Amino acid sequence: MIAQAIQYPDFPKGLGFITSIYTDIPYYKDEGKDLFKSLDVHNEQFWTYNAKDSIVLMEALPRMLSDLERGGNLETYEKQRRLIEPLLYMTEHGIRMDVDGLSNHSEIVEKQLDELQEELNEIVGSEINPRSPKQLMEYFYGSKKDGGLGIPPYKNKGKPTTNEGALVRLARGTQSRDGLREAEILLEMRKLGKLRGTYLEMSLDDDDRVRTSMNPVGAKTGRLSSSKTIFGTGANLQNQPPLMKQYMLSDHNHVAYEIDLGQAENRIVAYIAPEPKMIEAFENGIDIHSRTASYVFGIPEDEIAQMNKEGIKCEDIGTGEYTHRFWGKKANHAFNYGQGHKAFAYQVEIPDHEGDMIHRQYHSAYNGVRKYHNWVRDRISSTRTLENLLGRKYLFLDRWSYQLFEEAYAFIPQSTIADVINRRGLIHIYYNQDQYSPVKILNQVHDSIVFQIPLSTPIREHTRIIKGIAESLSTPLTFRGRTFSIPCDLKILPHDFKNGREVANVQGMDVEELITHIKDGVYRG
Repeated sequence: MIAQAIQYPDFPKGLGFITSIYTDIPYYKDEGKDLFKSLDVHNEQFWTYNAKDSIVLMEALPRMLSDLERGGNLETYEKQRRLIEPLLYMTEHGIRMDVDGLSNHSEIVEKQLDELQEELNEIVGSEINPRSPKQLMEYFYGSKKDGGLGIPPYKNKGKPTTNEGALVRLARGTQSRDGLREAEILLEMRKLGKLRGTYLEMSLDDDDRVRTSMNPVGAKTGRLSSSKTIFGTGANLQNQPPLMKQYMLSDHNHVAYEIDLGQAENRIVAYIAPEPKMIEAFENGIDIHSRTASYVFGIPEDEIAQMNKEGIKCEDIGTGEYTHRFWGKKANHAFNYGQGHKAFAYQVEIPDHEGDMIHRQYHSAYNGVRKYHNWVRDRISSTRTLENLLGRKYLFLDRWSYQLFEEAYAFIPQSTIADVINRRGLIHIYYNQDQYSPVKILNQVHDSIVFQIPLSTPIREHTRIIKGIAESLSTPLTFRGRTFSIPCDLKILPHDFKNGREVANVQGMDVEELITHIKDGVYRG
């Protein structure tokens, strides 16, 4: 499955599909659906099914390896395969959770939901079930004589809907209609309901740890993904809301650390585009999100940074609840990869004309990004293949479309960061136990690694380990003759994973300075 996902990322990677294209064995996967419900080991059909799975692998793999070698991805496959052991280690170890804290927060959310329900009922004028699409459509789209609002229905695949997209549009309004508070309430209730049901009340194991099942080829770019374990417990630990970090704890008598690559994807876009204004910001220590906001709003960078520090909001965009720097950050993340202004406006819940303004100002400032997009389209047109900065190749086989282009724009930055964090981080730590024997890897979240070290380990040894990991992650990258490095930032997490001490640019720091930061972080925790 790893081989299939690397060589043909646009195709399914399941064994059923692999059987169909690499062997002449008739389709048999449906035979196992009922067998695995009972796991009757005395059933001959069960063992026959197992034998077919084994035969398929033996027949398919040599042909797949040949395709990988021909496509220039054999080394990528071998390195990705080495992730299996460290990922299983993380799954087995798990992360200790603050059970009482989760329970208390869940009760708070329940009260908030009750209050929002009361407000919703008052606006509507009667009891309404926020989980009933039928009642919601009758209220928003029904005729006014029947108690509805008479709004032309928003549709999904030709049918009226009150899904999240429809509620976003109802909440933000149009030129002829104000936004609806009841739609805002419903969106908030859905967010709180997901927070409570998916996160705060996640299924922990008997030792009060949350565990996750890591997929070594979760995304087309080589990024990992995670999900509940095969026992139905745990959660996806790569998409946890920031507030959940306060309930994730280091083990007793350990201090946890998080090393992340500083503004990694944005930095790679800057250098591969290349975009001189972005590069100048990174090489001179200028915050890239403040710089982008400066170009968008015509305000000097230092003023943008100061307003962000003071929490001064940008009243010209949306509801005025976010800072200017926030919109600069959103613009960077969206437009680097070709998102249009309407999709951007929909995603961040602002009017189209405001999304259009941010989009135009961004591309006016960063002309190199559009040139990069043009280069990518030319490469896809001529070879259908892109290669990232560590040698991973992607053969694009999907239909010619804007979606394909957006995936192509994102491939080099996203896959490079995935390979850096996996190869120079997880694999480097796990398979070099002579250097990192005290380290216990806890989690990986796309551009960061969380690990812990016993407090009994001398503080100078903590420093040596951190410097070693940071130096590995920041090994220089080269693209079309231009070489650059990605700096590493550190968070010291002596108790929970939220309230840590942040330290920037670890590899550029001398040992004694880093020791001071670690001591301060540990003692404060």
